[in-house]
Amino acid sequence: MNKKIYILLATYNGEKFIGEQIDSLLNQTYQNWKLIIHDDNSKDNTIKLIKEYEDKHPNKIKFINDGISTGGAKQNFTYLLNNIDNNYDYIMFCDQDDVWMKEKIEITLNKMLEVEAKCIRKPILIHTDLKVVDDQLNIISNSMFKYQKLNLNNQDNIERISIENIVTGCTMMLNKKLVMLSKTIPEEAIMHDWWIAITTLKCNGIIEFVDNSTILYRQHELNTIGSKKINLIFYVKKIINFNFFTEYRKIYKQYVMAEVRLNKYKFFILKFIFIINKIFKK
Repeated sequence: MNKKIYILLATYNGEKFIGEQIDSLLNQTYQNWKLIIHDDNSKDNTIKLIKEYEDKHPNKIKFINDGISTGGAKQNFTYLLNNIDNNYDYIMFCDQDDVWMKEKIEITLNKMLEVEAKCIRKPILIHTDLKVVDDQLNIISNSMFKYQKLNLNNQDNIERISIENIVTGCTMMLNKKLVMLSKTIPEEAIMHDWWIAITTLKCNGIIEFVDNSTILYRQHELNTIGSKKINLIFYVKKIINFNFFTEYRKIYKQYVMAEVRLNKYKFFILKFIFIINKIFKK
């Protein structure tokens, strides 16, 4: 097995954890990969640390040091997708503050090869579960899917996945066919991973899940997205803070941009049903 994997790492002010993350990549059981990094003009020592790793591992790490600020994680990952060469078989995405378990690439690649052998002409997305941890890597939950009460049935239905994403970007592996379809991510997209998941199903592709936690998904005060425990209190707080309606307007805009054939009334009814199911799911 000699498949080449490009790992795309978007960084911004990540000096606190980025070394631990890159070390976890260097310790992977599968080693035919290249890490490609783009920084969004960090104000801390992130760029200095990246250059040090690049100097030590020039065959494994490439830093696109062009001084361009893209404006956010979604835009930075989109920029990376559009600024890599074509010498890869699969793409993975990497966050600056997590830790990859040593068999993450191997496990994900094995699943990709299994699915691709049966569906070689289709766009394919493989994703996995995650262990939710605090900033010191203490376990909060061994499964983010259970912690956030995510429903795997959503991954095969474009209406459902357009309303609620279950694919976490830092667990994804894309085959080349899907990468080619994913280079344009509109402003209305909430995050790159959600848009790519929708794109996969729109293009008659396949999303497959590996029921294995392959990442220590670090939760800390600087998380852009993060993982939240889902219960009634979670939604009450959202409503009190007016986040509830703001977030779902954004989701609706993304859904409209994706041209999913679902009227707005059914959209909000389905979203409400999803919320009720999560609140009462044990």
